[in-house]
Parts: sequence; structure tokens; C-alpha cells
Amino acid sequence: MLLIDEHIIANKNIITSKEDIEEIGVIKDKPSHETYFYNLTANGILFAKLKKEIPYKTQAELNTFLDLDENNPVYVNGYLLEHDTYTIATESIATIDLVMPNEENDLDQKVINVWILSQEERKNGCALSQME
Repeated sequence: MLLIDEHIIANKNIITSKEDIEEIGVIKDKPSHETYFYNLTANGILFAKLKKEIPYKTQAELNTFLDLDENNPVYVNGYLLEHDTYTIATESIATIDLVMPNEENDLDQKVINVWILSQEERKNGCALSQME
């Protein structure tokens, strides 16, 4: 997971060259539960400040687009976004699923799950590539 400017969720493809990066940091281990991004760090998290503007959509905009209440819960790669300040880089959206409540997922309402991982990354895992 890549968190840009503390609120934009993106995938690594947003960074196209080293020149895009102003600052970068990594958390490999899961932080304490008090940390506001706790549930997004299952596989570590990268923090970045970039020199370029990143187009994004708010959670409310995504919900409205799918004709849901703007405050409806939003998930990214299956992880609930616990704060409405998170936005999602539009270039990073691979798929958006409308998830209906059923016995398996224990949901009480329809929710959206935004995938920023490709089908291949979901199946085989992500590999960080070296930038040239």
C-alpha cells in the first residue's frame, strides 16, 4: 500500500521515476492499533510525498457514483477505510466491486471495494520493482 501526502491511497505505478519523489518512508511491521492507518498495513506501507499532483476521488464521490449513500463504508483491497479523509488515486483504481451483504461477509449493507491491485497481483502477490 502506498499513502501519498498522508491521505491518497495509491499503488506503486503512480511513481514513474525517481524524479517524482520528494520524500519516501517505509513501515514494514504492523504499528500499534492506535495508529490511524493501522488496518491498511497488513503487508507494510509506503509513505510518499511527490513532486507531481495526483488526481483522486473521495470516498463520497465513489459512493455517489455507484448510487450509494455518500457515507457508505469503502474498502480498498478488502481493508475498511476507517477514516473518511482517505482518498483514492484514480490512476490506481484497477476494479471497483459492489459487494452485497450475505452470510459469508456478514455485512449489513452494500459496500464498495476498490481494488488497486491487478488480478495478477492479487493472485501472485506484489513485487516492488527497482526504479531506473
